[in-house]
Amino acid sequence: MPGLSPLSDPAIVPNPFPVYAELSEREPVHWCEGLNAWAVLRHADCTAALKDSRLKAERMEEVLGAKFDGRALPPDSIYHRFTKNVMMYTDPPLHDELRRATHAGFTRSAHEHYSEVIKEVAEDLVAELPEGVREIDAVAALAAKLPVNAAVRAFGVPESDLEFVVPRVDTIMTFWSGPQDQPVDLDTLLEQLTDLHVYSLELLEGKRGKVLPDTVIARLAAAQQNPTETELRQTVHQLVLLLIALFAPTTPGSVSSGMLTFAKNPEQIRRFLADEACVDNTANEVVRYNASNQFTWRAAATDLEIGGVPIKKGQNLALFLGAANRDPRVFTDPDTFDLGRTNSGKHLSFGLGLHSCLGRQIASLEVKWFFVALFARFPSIRLAGEPEWNTNLEFRSLSSLPLAVG
Repeated sequence: MPGLSPLSDPAIVPNPFPVYAELSEREPVHWCEGLNAWAVLRHADCTAALKDSRLKAERMEEVLGAKFDGRALPPDSIYHRFTKNVMMYTDPPLHDELRRATHAGFTRSAHEHYSEVIKEVAEDLVAELPEGVREIDAVAALAAKLPVNAAVRAFGVPESDLEFVVPRVDTIMTFWSGPQDQPVDLDTLLEQLTDLHVYSLELLEGKRGKVLPDTVIARLAAAQQNPTETELRQTVHQLVLLLIALFAPTTPGSVSSGMLTFAKNPEQIRRFLADEACVDNTANEVVRYNASNQFTWRAAATDLEIGGVPIKKGQNLALFLGAANRDPRVFTDPDTFDLGRTNSGKHLSFGLGLHSCLGRQIASLEVKWFFVALFARFPSIRLAGEPEWNTNLEFRSLSSLPLAVG
């Protein structure tokens, strides 16, 4: 296998796209020692891999070995019980069964309700900024608050429980730290994961804070009519996954990088304000251009080839969705932020096929309504200082974004 991959260099996090472009031409499938995985960068290869049944979504045992080399866990570990019983990390037929079990929270009528709630959440959040404000840190003031407020009012996480849930999710999210050493030891991660499972069971049993009616969690709980022990256990696992997804850096990462992109492209704000079609395309183009989740994992269930490169059974693959979203073979002028782009929806940020993100519609609503509210009050934003990025390439996000809004 070749030497060091540029993807292992944390210095690329603020702008990985030139590295992606160079590798996509020179070595679109190559071994990345920092991930202990094959990095796949082209859109066609990532698309095929996301649909390929030879590449397992059930990969978390292999990922554990890649991130904590030599550390094995017993089958009854909370890690294996969780990862082998949630949609994101399972394959059919179990995956299909789990997805059906969550249907009650994600129907068309439910999404219509969530849209109205999220619109109000975004309007209230922007309205909280004081009159006469000139400059803000847009991460702390807006991007970090949006998913938390939506988690309470649209998803149903009791506000009184946030102090318990959020720190534990923050700790667990360090497991997805990109090509860098694990910042938290495995035993601590397992302890926090156990805490979330105990909490989720108590939440379903009505022993924690109050869940607002008509929210995702309320709908999922109402659908549990005399569940079997297996059904209840699976529901608890799905709820833990939902909590992790709610407070992961994906939405704040996409919203904050979206504000940065608009600030650098003021003509796109003018298009947004003038054209409803641009408003409707905003979420797709924002996540295509600068999504938070830069790659996802798969494991090879058999020997195969990708892009002419042999992959051995049991090896990990890191599908670089962020690179695929800038592939010039699919997107004309991919490094241009363009709300009028006709194929922005071909981005891979929410996955594809069986394992497309269950919450993709809600995430898109959060992005859309946030920018509707922001530009209704502040039709001109610009940089007021140097943005600061976190060091995690896997879930890339800003830690600070000074914006002038006055």
